[in-house]
Amino acid sequence: MSHVCHILASYFTDPITSVMRLFSGVVLFFLCLSTYANGKYSVHIDLVNVTKDQVRVEIQTPTVNKEEIEYHMAKIVPGTYSISDFGRFVSDFKALDNEGKILEVERLSTNKWKIKSAAALHKITYLVDDTFDQFDGYGGNIVFEPGGTNIEVENQVFVLNTFGFIGYLEGLKFHPYELNITHKEGLYGATALERIASSPTSDTFSADDFNFLADGPLMYCAPDTAIQQIANANIIVSVYSPNKKISAYDVMSNITDLMEAQSNYLGGKLPVDRYAYLIYLLENNSLSGSMGALEHSYSSLYTLPEARADRLAQTVRDVAAHEFFHIVTPLNIHSKEIGFFDYIDPKMSKHLWLYEGVTEYSAMHVQAKYGLYDTEEFLSKIKEKLLIRDRFPTDVSFTEMSERILEPEYEEMYANVYYKGALIGLCLDLHLLKYSNGAYDLQKLMRDLSEKYGKNTSFEDDQLFEDIVSLTNPEIGKFLSTYVSGTQPLPIVECLSWVGIDYKPSAEVETITLGAIELDVNIDQELYVKKVVEKDPFSVDMNYHDGDVIISLNGQGISLMSATEILEDFINNTNEGEKVKMVVRREVKGKSKKIKLKGKARVITGIEAHQLDMKSNPTEEQKKIRKSWLTTH
Repeated sequence: MSHVCHILASYFTDPITSVMRLFSGVVLFFLCLSTYANGKYSVHIDLVNVTKDQVRVEIQTPTVNKEEIEYHMAKIVPGTYSISDFGRFVSDFKALDNEGKILEVERLSTNKWKIKSAAALHKITYLVDDTFDQFDGYGGNIVFEPGGTNIEVENQVFVLNTFGFIGYLEGLKFHPYELNITHKEGLYGATALERIASSPTSDTFSADDFNFLADGPLMYCAPDTAIQQIANANIIVSVYSPNKKISAYDVMSNITDLMEAQSNYLGGKLPVDRYAYLIYLLENNSLSGSMGALEHSYSSLYTLPEARADRLAQTVRDVAAHEFFHIVTPLNIHSKEIGFFDYIDPKMSKHLWLYEGVTEYSAMHVQAKYGLYDTEEFLSKIKEKLLIRDRFPTDVSFTEMSERILEPEYEEMYANVYYKGALIGLCLDLHLLKYSNGAYDLQKLMRDLSEKYGKNTSFEDDQLFEDIVSLTNPEIGKFLSTYVSGTQPLPIVECLSWVGIDYKPSAEVETITLGAIELDVNIDQELYVKKVVEKDPFSVDMNYHDGDVIISLNGQGISLMSATEILEDFINNTNEGEKVKMVVRREVKGKSKKIKLKGKARVITGIEAHQLDMKSNPTEEQKKIRKSWLTTH
């Protein structure tokens, strides 16, 4: 509007032509307003009148200048690397003109609808089911909860990943969106989206385009929020805890020192001015049987098991550390495949090692470098990455795997981005330190890449390695071509030796045993004894049977989400001879019964892989690189 006024002011010279120009300028001004009014999506989501766990979505559409147009729901969304097919959750789809007349619609596929007489299109309306619960017609694969949607009328909590409710007209993805949400009084919608209006029962948000909208999840529930300034950013934490076991204040108190360390790790200033942690705690097992989070540029959405603050603390810290670092990549460092993401037929980037692997490594490294956990804990994290990496094929190019991650052959390897991917980050960091004599590390490389590209510039997938070499040296190029795009095993032993860490492939250790049993997860997502491998003394004491479903261990209830933490705590903190009590569910003569098992803890000697020990007398060169690696100087 301001530039139009400036043009009009310059026309007051010649009386006749100025009138003509003034009229033209006024016409131009009103045309601009009309174009804007007709060039945006106005979306309304009704969280009040919900029936059968279905929410009504109404979308006033931009003007369409052709006879037919397609409406698309997302097939895949960034950060998930799997097919979600959000169109399968949509029903009762209608397209209407401005008089409310229904236009002809043809459903082309799961995620596409063709609208006839599209030049008359005024509004689209449909119902949406949530992904947290199965329903008739759910079909296909289960959506990982942090990338899904939840409608809980009874508990008045709604998880709104916007791409699960809202789509776009083909060719009009980059038009602005206005999102209007009506809700019951007493609910608060936490989000990083810009809130432009609010009342006790409604909110209005704006987004520049569909990409920006899809990047902004919301969570509506009874307000439990905490806000704090960290560096240059406003941080908001919103928590839904059905049994009030943990609060937003608990979470904020637990991660403040972590975020302060991360801001220092990133150079003292964050690349965002706001960030939201949306944390949904699960009272029972999730449909997917998984827990975790999905990153966004200005926020992250978590689904985690509900537990006491002290038990959940480190889990939240570790997950939050990873997700928060996504403000660097892919927000400020991303390829065209991500910058111009195709939600229907996406092309995958080659660089998951960067987006997920380096992010996971940084989440570990920042806590070691800034003293949030000690060196032994850091080494145990590296060891965990090595142990789980061993379960995946070792002769696969990481860039090829990334590019083809949606293909069945490679999809099963995706989880390795958090294990081998993190080890790639570790080795790259140590290479950078080694070949710069401790002067240049991975943190500085990421800052330099952020300055080179930034939020609005996407790099070419095949150009990234050359750009990294131009900022560093040819040795880094050799590392990337040999171990990242190549298929050679990572030089873990050599890299760790540069900082004075002794590595042994295996060593004898003593540990508390759970017995010679094979554990698995049944169809109901319960932990059970799949097989008693041999009658060792502890298994005999406990009297395990094949098929026993483990209900509790030493009084702690076992669920799929809590099992790892509880079992690790048992192994690490139980002394030999202590009483062990377990409750299992067992089939006895065709009836299901709860059986109490008892025994005394036993220690066994076994072989453990990947032993890491920090040398107490490193060389001067090792000391120098270690200091640069693990201290803030």
